[in-house]
Amino acid sequence: MYLEGVRFDMNRRAVLGSTAGLAALAGCIFDDSGPDHEFERGELDVVIDGEAFDLSADRFQAEHADNYSMHFHLHEGDDYWYNDYPESGERITVAEGIDLLPHFVYAAEDDEHVVTIDGTEYDGRESGTELTFFVDDNRVDPTAHEIQDGDALRLEIETEVEPDA
Repeated sequence: MYLEGVRFDMNRRAVLGSTAGLAALAGCIFDDSGPDHEFERGELDVVIDGEAFDLSADRFQAEHADNYSMHFHLHEGDDYWYNDYPESGERITVAEGIDLLPHFVYAAEDDEHVVTIDGTEYDGRESGTELTFFVDDNRVDPTAHEIQDGDALRLEIETEVEPDA
């Protein structure tokens, strides 16, 4: 997809553009009126051991990230995720969305979820670690659930889970 002065490359976390283009990228925050807006948005929470993780830090925001995706991203100044419609019309899954955020990596290993945030790995294969994904308070398989406009996404990570006796 091409806009004036900006090339959007939908490969993982790749956006090349000029300074003027960055203002255009941030436009999804400011123009959501009417049926012509070309993005979806919803809420995103990450909770680690019962504590809300601060997603408002600059390094997670599209305005401050070196590489980020127009497919799924955050902006400073609000608490929403944004998903600009891809040209193909294909939806992304919750896992793909998490993986597209700067400083986040999602992987599925041995049928378990592994999420790395800011270099800290949370591996569902490890005893005592549990990763649970929710959409609108319903537990979902993040590799199967496709993100929709208005979805409230939540990732809960517990690292001190007691093994079943």
